[in-house]
Amino acid sequence: MFRFLDAIFGVGFLMTIIRKIDSGIKRIFISLIKPFNKVQQNKIIFLNFTGNYDCNPKGICDGIIAAGYDVDLVWTVMKNTRLGPMFFPEQVRPVLRNSYVFFKELASAKVIVDNGISTAFVRYRKKRNQVLIETWHGSLGIKKFGRDANNDKSWLRKAAREGRMTDYIISNSDMEDEIYREDFWKKTPIWKFGHPRNDILLCKDKAKMAELDKSIRRQYDIPMNAKICMYAPTFRDDQDLRPYMIDYDRLHEALTKRFGGKWVILARYHARTKKYLKFNMFPNYVINASGYPDIQDLMAIIDVGITDYSSWICEYMLRRKPGFTFATDVENYEEHERTMFFPLDYLPFPTSSDNDQLIKNILNFDEEKFVKRCDEFLKEKGSIDDGHASERAAEAIRKIIQNEM
Repeated sequence: MFRFLDAIFGVGFLMTIIRKIDSGIKRIFISLIKPFNKVQQNKIIFLNFTGNYDCNPKGICDGIIAAGYDVDLVWTVMKNTRLGPMFFPEQVRPVLRNSYVFFKELASAKVIVDNGISTAFVRYRKKRNQVLIETWHGSLGIKKFGRDANNDKSWLRKAAREGRMTDYIISNSDMEDEIYREDFWKKTPIWKFGHPRNDILLCKDKAKMAELDKSIRRQYDIPMNAKICMYAPTFRDDQDLRPYMIDYDRLHEALTKRFGGKWVILARYHARTKKYLKFNMFPNYVINASGYPDIQDLMAIIDVGITDYSSWICEYMLRRKPGFTFATDVENYEEHERTMFFPLDYLPFPTSSDNDQLIKNILNFDEEKFVKRCDEFLKEKGSIDDGHASERAAEAIRKIIQNEM
């Protein structure tokens, strides 16, 4: 019967039906178990949409662990999430997203920390005595994501539902405050703490940073005396690979000529892109870092950053290290993919639409002018990141758990 329906409606019909049945069963299960899973005052569950130990939830979790609070930390993982001491602290309990155990943990957590409307995606409606904290996953971002830039009606409905449920949302700038207010969090109290995930970029603990640098170099077999450039573009819905055709040979040569020393290049492609690329065709000084779970760690140790429209470059700005944008498809991207808050050349980073311009920008890079533009941009956007956002978020959550707020 299902084969007949598959032939009529297309491949995947059977799996779609199975997923819908499973989803329906889980919704019934959620409604049944919620009353029997009392909220535990000291339990915190983190819903990170990647499943990895990264982003703002990681920063908050690290802050809580560092403060030594007596809490139960639960982290939502995916089937492909890499577990173990290298990727997760021992204080954290992983639970598989959409499993029945996951819904039991979700229904009994006092605090829910979300970085991308996952609570709405799993169709969970929080209890009155639960607190939902949204951290989002952008920062002075380039790309819009609201109603005027997203045609996915299902996603917009979920975002609106998440907005209505959110008790607090974390911001790192005046610009981000305005973005929240424009769309889904019009009246949600804003915690102006800075972004916990950016603390590592402003960390002054030299021993900690040296250990992080050593760990990444060991993992990718990078010599300690080599300088590191990271190329990390965003994805394209149409899966066109032409915009990623950066000339690695000329890039490597330009980096060596302008900044001196020995260079390696980390290529970190988006999960939606990396499966289409053949890394064995790249030069031996180009290292595939697409599988590294936390881009913030990489940003903290590199010497030069390159992207197209990815918002990580705006956070990398906090380090005042050389950065460049390489975007060969601006008009097509804005027309068919995403709209942007401002043109690329509004950023402090030298922009290029082809390899020739990228090389020219690197060779002519003016560090003094660049740092000045970074300072002006961050001031204009009201950035408050100072390396202590995790501490502020952890303290606020402590107050919630201890009924002080």
